[in-house]
Amino acid sequence: MRLPTRTNGLSHLALLAITLSFTSSDAHAQQSCDRACLRQALDTYMAAVFKHDPAAARLTDDHFATENTASVKNGDGFWKEFSGYGAVNRGFFDPLNGSAAFLGVLKQTAGPDKIASVRILVTAGRISEAEWIVASQGPGGRGEANPAGLAQYPPPAGVLAASERTPRFMMKSLANDFYQAVADHYGEWVPNEPDCYRVENGGGKAPAAAASDSMLMPPVPKEGCLGNFEAFDQGTKDIALRRFPVIDEEAGVVLCSVVFVRYPGSGRQDNLVNEYILIRNGRIAAWWTSMYFLPLGSPVTSGWENRHWIRR
Repeated sequence: MRLPTRTNGLSHLALLAITLSFTSSDAHAQQSCDRACLRQALDTYMAAVFKHDPAAARLTDDHFATENTASVKNGDGFWKEFSGYGAVNRGFFDPLNGSAAFLGVLKQTAGPDKIASVRILVTAGRISEAEWIVASQGPGGRGEANPAGLAQYPPPAGVLAASERTPRFMMKSLANDFYQAVADHYGEWVPNEPDCYRVENGGGKAPAAAASDSMLMPPVPKEGCLGNFEAFDQGTKDIALRRFPVIDEEAGVVLCSVVFVRYPGSGRQDNLVNEYILIRNGRIAAWWTSMYFLPLGSPVTSGWENRHWIRR
């Protein structure tokens, strides 16, 4: 067996390990942004959006952004659409990934309030990525999204007690298990709290033909929220392009980005979902979504799958 050659008493492998160690430490020092840093970055970014001023957002030169799968140039799209926070403002932070996310209600410059999810990536103190999902349709693509529903059933503010938190690797595993259960059309095996519930695009407004426009479609009854996945067999073929870009261990929330792929010929739209899953004591406790329904016949896309690098 050939042994590694040595240089001044050190093998090439040892030198490589030392070099990688310093490189890793330098990179970590450059990228490090703790919870407070990420909160400030998100606040600064959103304030710049509300002022319609990309120059105030501390963007990198290669900044890339999307809104509902479409790439957005600085100053276009959401830069013109929104003017401030609405009734719900929740932030989630992942220092390990250098990422932060907002879920809540935003005031439009012209028009009614909208539910929105916003993810940013902080690179060396600047925003290198921004991913927006602005909700318009209700659950299943029926009716309208309902900001009042999200205000009625918002994600909790603050963080979990230390005793209720779940290890990071398990949070990601549970989130992926959830989507595999949807794809397999059976979810009772996934640990969940008995009173688990979901709020999709605020619960939605019922179509005018079916009920008053102000009627809320309530969250899933408090009997467990993973017990009716067999119904997905009728409409959902797969859960594609799964990403977990924000894992907030203190809040117990995983931001998941996935595409629900419908069976061809079903007449149902694929939908891109930013889903915030609350995991408490190793169980799924609730989730909230901001989702966009792709036009019928369009490719399965999130707008991010062709990026040269992306956190999965």
